[in-house]
Amino acid sequence: MQWAARQHFHHRSVQMQGWGALLLLVACALWIWLGTLLWDQDDTLYCFRASSVCELDTTLPKELTLLAVSAPLSVAGTGLLVGGSVRRQTSAHVLQVIEMQKSEERARAK
Repeated sequence: MQWAARQHFHHRSVQMQGWGALLLLVACALWIWLGTLLWDQDDTLYCFRASSVCELDTTLPKELTLLAVSAPLSVAGTGLLVGGSVRRQTSAHVLQVIEMQKSEERARAK
């Protein structure tokens, strides 16, 4: 039963890492898209002939939306990736400590 629990724990840790990596990839794609929008930004000035009123056309709401979506994805992806990695490393460390304790007990029994 202990082996099945360890396998389940390991599987959940790998899933956490996978979801974290996926979220980071999506966030990275959004950051790249945001960068291309900022790089290719042409602040065009539209003036109307009938009046001397000119308007500046920007795509700022789209850029802010991309930033607002990508920032939480980055944080969540980083948290899941780090959390999964720490779970796996801690589990491996605990198993090594248990094995060392058992080998010490066997050495003392001899």
